[in-house]
Amino acid sequence: MPQTPEFDLVVSGRVVLPEQVLEGGYVAVRDGRIVAIGQAGGALPGARRVVRAEHAFVLPGVVDTHVHTRSEPAEGITRCTEAAVAGGVTTIVDMPYDVPAAVPDLETFTEKVAAVNAQAVGDVALYGTIRKEGGLDEIERIAGAGACAFKVATYEADPVRFPRIPDGELLAAFHRIGATGLPVAVHCENQDIVDRNVARADPAGRTDPLAHGRSRPPVSETEAVGRVLELAYGTPVHVHIVHASVPRSFDLVHRYRQDGVRATAETCIQYLVLDETAVPRLGALAKINPPLRGREHVDGLWRYLAAGRIDQVTSDHAPWALSRKSDPDIFRNASGAPGVETLLPLLYHFGVASGRISILDLAALLAERPARNFGLFPRKGCLAPGADADITVLDPDPAWTVRARNLHSGAGWSPFEGLEVRGRVAQTFVRGRAAYEDGAVVARPGDGRFIPPAGWAPPSGLGR
Repeated sequence: MPQTPEFDLVVSGRVVLPEQVLEGGYVAVRDGRIVAIGQAGGALPGARRVVRAEHAFVLPGVVDTHVHTRSEPAEGITRCTEAAVAGGVTTIVDMPYDVPAAVPDLETFTEKVAAVNAQAVGDVALYGTIRKEGGLDEIERIAGAGACAFKVATYEADPVRFPRIPDGELLAAFHRIGATGLPVAVHCENQDIVDRNVARADPAGRTDPLAHGRSRPPVSETEAVGRVLELAYGTPVHVHIVHASVPRSFDLVHRYRQDGVRATAETCIQYLVLDETAVPRLGALAKINPPLRGREHVDGLWRYLAAGRIDQVTSDHAPWALSRKSDPDIFRNASGAPGVETLLPLLYHFGVASGRISILDLAALLAERPARNFGLFPRKGCLAPGADADITVLDPDPAWTVRARNLHSGAGWSPFEGLEVRGRVAQTFVRGRAAYEDGAVVARPGDGRFIPPAGWAPPSGLGR
């Protein structure tokens, strides 16, 4: 009588662990969890399915903590998570700035949890947010429902959906959020500086694509970063600075850490791959907040990545329809760009293959540190016994060109269009189940799950 295989899945290859690359290694999976990691030295362990990716890197699934699935109706949770798994991203943390309304209370949060469980292809953790005023009592309720973080902004894109939180309210929120143990991610731009510059540009007719960057100089970011960190000083909150575009923002984070502030920060792949010289070519497609910076800032970010001064890299995936990116007046276009599917390949090509960072650095920047910062570790972010079997197989050899028509986002365009890249995702497994392989998404809506932070227990009446 044939013996039942010991494992459900074995993936072999160059296994990327936190401290080393295990050449000729394997990851063994049972019931959606990693149960063993080793070196074959010959025959692989028995499994219902064996994936031999001998030359490829076997990475922990990427955790992208800066994604907007529902700010654009053409995208949604399903399309976004399809794009994610096609890019080796097994878990996203979805922002709360949905259309038509944000997620500032328990009712909208629990509705979104249900939507994730019905529609997601890969796994999804969720942010909550707060109202501009008078919504602090919802913080504990949202945290209790399984949010892994909160998101707030010092710059107002919309008074209801994406409001600027006044400093006094922000300070009070930091105390309340800190008491929950969850991090708060902050969009840092100085509203007064930006509005003043836009007001001056408009009457003068300076509304070309480059005017956007001129309206948001580096100080509009760094002043807000410093202010947010000073507000966090003396509170228990873990503050996470999102989409930092200049090295000085990380200098400020490092300085406040030395003063005892729990602070982390991310940059985004677009600030590493593109600079302001791309703006005339891309036009409104390059409009993001903060804007693309000069080459000196890009080079500085790469130096900081190599030196370990940047905690993580995200996509800030914001898949606006082309109709929101076609006005000749740059200030009337939406800000943001799609990027979740290209995050891993671009960081591999421009970082690892170019010799700027190691493959261990990449795994830390895209998986382990994001999972740690947002309370998802050790279930997510690492290849280790007991962790979810979120596995990304990255083939370092294929050369390809980024074409939006071949990507899975509903946006239909990419700011990275035409870039030539070496290294491509071959397979993605979410909790041991194939989600992407042979160039196609094979997971279905409902295969993904809502993921609460480690240690969370559902309140009475609220299921996982």
